[in-house]
Amino acid sequence: MRLFICGGGSAEKTLLANKKLNEIIEHDKPILYVPLAMDEIKHPYDGCLEWAKNELKDVDVPYIEMVRTFDELANKNYDNYSAIFIGGANTYKLLKGIKESGAFTKIKDYIDHNGIVFGGSAGAIILGQAINTCKYEDKNEVALQDQMGFDEVYYYSFLCHYTNKSAEKTELNKNYLLELSKKQRIIALPEEVTLYAHDGIFEILGNKPFYIFTNRNIVTYNTKNQRVQEFNTIKTDNELMEFMDHNITYGWQEPNGSLHFNNLINFRQNYRVNSMEQSLTNGLGTCIEQAKIIKQCFDRIGLENKLFCYRTYETEENFDKDVIMHCFVLFKYHNIWYHFEHSSNRIKGIHPYENIETALEDITSKIENQHNRVLTEIPDIPDNLTFKELNDYINSFDNLSKTR
Repeated sequence: MRLFICGGGSAEKTLLANKKLNEIIEHDKPILYVPLAMDEIKHPYDGCLEWAKNELKDVDVPYIEMVRTFDELANKNYDNYSAIFIGGANTYKLLKGIKESGAFTKIKDYIDHNGIVFGGSAGAIILGQAINTCKYEDKNEVALQDQMGFDEVYYYSFLCHYTNKSAEKTELNKNYLLELSKKQRIIALPEEVTLYAHDGIFEILGNKPFYIFTNRNIVTYNTKNQRVQEFNTIKTDNELMEFMDHNITYGWQEPNGSLHFNNLINFRQNYRVNSMEQSLTNGLGTCIEQAKIIKQCFDRIGLENKLFCYRTYETEENFDKDVIMHCFVLFKYHNIWYHFEHSSNRIKGIHPYENIETALEDITSKIENQHNRVLTEIPDIPDNLTFKELNDYINSFDNLSKTR
């Protein structure tokens, strides 16, 4: 899978994305250009082709070939092309035509076999989980019922041109996305940003912030920020939750700087425990990093707390399965113990309990994939451990419960 999720815009705004595309394609094959989201009467396809040639003028291919119908798209052999470039306009028309013509299955197979797709605006939105992300335009005039996209990018839906519209439209879409985010994760991109997603890794092509909507919260993703300074001003558990809601999203950073959003692909091979400073800088954290952030905050403000790990018990003999681990923190305030949960949307919140034992029993009962898990209290999580080293570290402490 090699996908470009482009927020839209002119060649000047997508310069970095086009440069990356030029780095990874086979230069002896043409690009297949798909303008079928456009209204051919209002925007003749020949004009669209000229636009595409100008847009991709810095991409070294013999020529750009255009399709004019969805049936033509469905009948193409995609192996003959260096990439498929899917342009913008009406997302509903585009997705309906791709599905009804049979092109959907062929494109999905192409993507799953390491094909390159550059999606611009509507072409980017259909690569996500669902296309119902725009409130004020791109009307469903074709009465498309099945609005699920290719869902190729780690369960994210996408919105493009975000913040490039009027302030009124941006605010309208923000409120709509906040409500929608109760059911789906959404990335809203400005025209100046393209996300390149491949093998679990995201590369951010562009210097503007983009926005991740989840569970009625907005994370502004921008590594040039004041997260560390803001974190050090937090004084209460509620302030910490608000801070994390707006600054930390699920993910991790490889030692080489590669970013993973909402996936654990190659986690056993490439993961190292990110430091709190790394997580606050890059805005990413698995349950491991998020537990570190929570504990460090409570330590700093003087709240008694306990750190736990509930996981499949791993040794040299069985270190080859799916990652099954959840780290979480309890804290004490006015003689009441609370579970502070942020990384798992299903149980997210600040939950009070009569005592630690009741808390642990309730929390572990709500966590999925309980088979062969053990619960362990640990004093901290050291930085830079591999996943195996982290398990060996946790193994050095006594388990609180037998395997379930």
